Amino acid sequence: MYKFFNQRNRKISDLSLMADSLGRSLRENVSLFSVDDSDSLVTFVTESGNIIQGVYYFGDNLILENITVESGEQFTDEDKFESANHRQVSSFIESVYSDNLADAGGIFESLLQSWNSRVKFNKTVEKLREQSEAFNNTFNILETKEFSRFLELSENISKFLSENKDKISNIPDIISAARLSDTVSKAFDIPRVSLEELSEEKSFEISLAENRDIYEMVCKQELLNREILESKKSFDVVWATEPCISNLASKIYEEDDEIAKALVEAFVEVPYLSLVSKKKLSNTVANCLNTLHENLSYNQGDLKEFVAKLFEMKKPLKAMVSSLLQEKYGVNVNSLKDTPTFKTLLNTQVLIFESLAKVAPRGSVIKECLNDMSEMLKSKNGVEAIDVNNGIRFLFTESGYDDLYEEATVTSTFSLNESLVEDRDEFVAMIVDELILEKKDKKKEKEEKEGRKEEKKKPSEAEEESDAMEEEEVSTMSTQELMKTLSDIEELVSGPENLEDE
Repeated sequence: MYKFFNQRNRKISDLSLMADSLGRSLRENVSLFSVDDSDSLVTFVTESGNIIQGVYYFGDNLILENITVESGEQFTDEDKFESANHRQVSSFIESVYSDNLADAGGIFESLLQSWNSRVKFNKTVEKLREQSEAFNNTFNILETKEFSRFLELSENISKFLSENKDKISNIPDIISAARLSDTVSKAFDIPRVSLEELSEEKSFEISLAENRDIYEMVCKQELLNREILESKKSFDVVWATEPCISNLASKIYEEDDEIAKALVEAFVEVPYLSLVSKKKLSNTVANCLNTLHENLSYNQGDLKEFVAKLFEMKKPLKAMVSSLLQEKYGVNVNSLKDTPTFKTLLNTQVLIFESLAKVAPRGSVIKECLNDMSEMLKSKNGVEAIDVNNGIRFLFTESGYDDLYEEATVTSTFSLNESLVEDRDEFVAMIVDELILEKKDKKKEKEEKEGRKEEKKKPSEAEEESDAMEEEEVSTMSTQELMKTLSDIEELVSGPENLEDE
């Protein structure tokens, strides 16, 4: 299961990395605003209320090109917004009066989009501001009295490190944590740019190969939270054009076994399909049919029936992913919230300062300073942790620990990109048989055996109940049964897992 999950489509993960990298470069919070996957267009909003838009490309590097930077005043300035809308309304009336209905329809749609964008933009900026206010003290590391004291005593601490090199070099926790800090510092050593420079250069590029592995290692849980939230919130826009999702939508009039196979194929590529609501699922299928399968006619009744069938089929898949996220990553899909990144990195720095404090002379100002740094960092979050890394590296290199960084870095000892399942088709077929069709057959057999003791609920009632309980669904299979089933499947397909797969 772990191997399967780690070969998912990482579009949202990579765009989150882009947002954090832009934030690191601009030195302010940046949030992913919207994704238009059909045109590979992404929009970010900065904490100061500016809009960054560009075309993204995936490869060895993550590239943002054709960048435009605009002030959010077009949404926040009432006069400017009303003026722009007034011009659109005038054009709309003129088109209707001239019997130019095609243009009128386009203008009307543009009006609706501008209002929707304004509402979404205001909510995003407000969210960023609230987060900044709520975590203002939490984000602040470099201006704390503890960090200032640490800088004042840096010469004394450096002398202490030099005099105790033999002892400190034999403490594995300090050495491993220091190497990790160095690796992260290099990965996020992004030059500072202004919004004006970004607008002039019109491109922004970061390395995916090494940076993504490091990013996922130090921000794994926080990143997954954001990835799940964004996928659930914008699934019908972000994923609708993926070939696997399009293929699933095209099965609207196929037999159940064909639908189940397409569902699992899409699930293997985009596991978050299992977590989307019935409404989002309906919008996604409709978007695919309307834009990618225009020759396939359907009615709302058929769409409703198809979505209800998919929603029922994906329940065991949802239970499977929920169990994995909880057991492997400690992420509860029913209580997700946005969290600042780099908390894991800060925990590593806490370990460095705590370990050094234990070695420092009892009652010394150095010991007190190191303990204070450790306690202060326990309550902190955010990208300023990377600046702390730079200070740690400078301190160690100035104290004669150059050999610590000359050895193999932490990136050579781990890999988050696991190998693909050897026989993907067989893997999909087994999940279909074990978790979907077999469950359906057992349910049918049970119904025939027990008989119908009461009338079925009306479709509308059943739907309302399904939507109300959507976030509380539990498969009829237990968590242990689900995980054991998938474990058996992986053993049949690819044999016993190697330790490095974990």
